[in-house]
Amino acid sequence: MDIEQLTKHQIILLTLLVSFMTSIATGIVTVSLMDQAPPGVTKVVNQIVEHTVETVAPQTQGAAAATAATQKTVVVKDDDLAAQSIASAQKAIIRITKAGGKDLIARGVIIDQKGTALTDAAALAASGADSFDAILSDGERVPISAVSNATTSPIATVSVAVSTSTGFSPASLGKASDLKLGQSVIRIGGVGADTVGTGVVASLPVESDGSQTKIESSVSSATPGSILITLFGAVVGLTTGESSLTGDDFYSTVISSGGAGSAPAATRADTSVQS
Repeated sequence: MDIEQLTKHQIILLTLLVSFMTSIATGIVTVSLMDQAPPGVTKVVNQIVEHTVETVAPQTQGAAAATAATQKTVVVKDDDLAAQSIASAQKAIIRITKAGGKDLIARGVIIDQKGTALTDAAALAASGADSFDAILSDGERVPISAVSNATTSPIATVSVAVSTSTGFSPASLGKASDLKLGQSVIRIGGVGADTVGTGVVASLPVESDGSQTKIESSVSSATPGSILITLFGAVVGLTTGESSLTGDDFYSTVISSGGAGSAPAATRADTSVQS
């Protein structure tokens, strides 16, 4: 057959046939070469395909998939959390002296914006002073306008004149009933500058007459009014004359789980998370 005698339709059909046969031949050759190629070549090809799928898929699944793809999980180390909690609690700590005096009588902690603070009742009584000053975390000295404590409570409540001061931030109180054995705690004390010690809850508060009294920790304190906080900065204990009679690693609870509490109601924080 002379190709020059073919009609236009026959030429088109012949072209399609040649293209089809060429495609088949190319596919056969490609498969044969892939079978004979080293494993590294096929691995590169597979990686390119997988990477393309991972990149394109979120864009083709709508806004929900794109939002989900941007979510991140942030891991906070215990050391970082402890440092943040200590820095926050320090803003609530006061050092109590006689009015105009320099020697420390006891430490304390402010628990609300009005300046209500908790401290060791025995230390205040033993000082023999009638008036007191509170030195805030920024060094500002302000008077203590009132001191009140129940005869059955080792913790005294004082009113610090902070009406015009901005050098403090109240601490949150934790529920001692939420503490767990082995939970990490931090002690902030010291006669002068703040000193820190870390430990765990060694024994839970023992109930006596319907109220919880003392927390035992593996970290000790000899300074009246030193505070015991959780990793989240919640104050759960205070060094008092009563707790020190049991041992320097015991702390009076600032909030009891029921009945007569040893401190006034205040902002509470969750203390049940263990390290």
